[in-house]
Amino acid sequence: MIGRATAFAAVSALLAALATPAAADRLDDVKARGKLIVGVSDTTPPFSFKKPGDTNVIGYDIDIVNAVGKRLGLGVETLSLSSAERIPLIQQGKIDFAATSMTRTPARLKDIDFSLIYFVTPHAVIVKKSSGITSVHQLAGKKASSASTSTAGDNLKEAEPKVELVYVRDYSIAFAMLKDGQVDAFPTDESVLRAIVQQDGHPGDYLFLTDFTKSRNVGFAMKKDEPRFKEAINKALLDVETSGDATKIFEAWFGPKSQEPMARKFKIQAD
Repeated sequence: MIGRATAFAAVSALLAALATPAAADRLDDVKARGKLIVGVSDTTPPFSFKKPGDTNVIGYDIDIVNAVGKRLGLGVETLSLSSAERIPLIQQGKIDFAATSMTRTPARLKDIDFSLIYFVTPHAVIVKKSSGITSVHQLAGKKASSASTSTAGDNLKEAEPKVELVYVRDYSIAFAMLKDGQVDAFPTDESVLRAIVQQDGHPGDYLFLTDFTKSRNVGFAMKKDEPRFKEAINKALLDVETSGDATKIFEAWFGPKSQEPMARKFKIQAD
């Protein structure tokens, strides 16, 4: 026969369990599914993009995502999306996270969460050499194109408040507007800009304004309040670093033999 004290303890434990909502977490869902569903850009070289005539999305972001998926024992399914679609799809749970070279900022952290930083790079701005513009302050009263929700536009506006920003769907459209003369400048990640002008085939036609640069920290953007999922992603990212794979991936896209060589001045590490 169960003693009164034992019975009371059992009932108390049951009531406590009922009073505490079950911790629903995406980690269980993705493990049951067997794959990660990741939002990516297909117009942001060398982070995530499609080569002309190819349907596969490739790039630095994609290789990092695949390395994380491998450590979690999960496959990866990518979904191409625009800058404006990222946060809504994350909040709606339509994707597990976005890997779109997305900057972790205090403003964004109010709406979504971020993984550990897996890339650090500056923003930059380009103009046509033929425009005669050599300083960011010469953009006062002129137009600059920016991908919708990109932080680069706001950073440019901070540097030159009188520039008029024209927001568009993605980076390819923003660059096309500069190329066609519809705007006078185009700001975004420096490595993205260099890759875009190289792919265009006429890099000498464009000038990087040397008096504008602002560092940015890139992480996977994910839904708030999923601590187990976030911890699993972060643990995998740290292993990608300590195993040496992060350096190998960086060298493949930004090493001396790449189209956009740059030094790796960061490591994936705990905040």
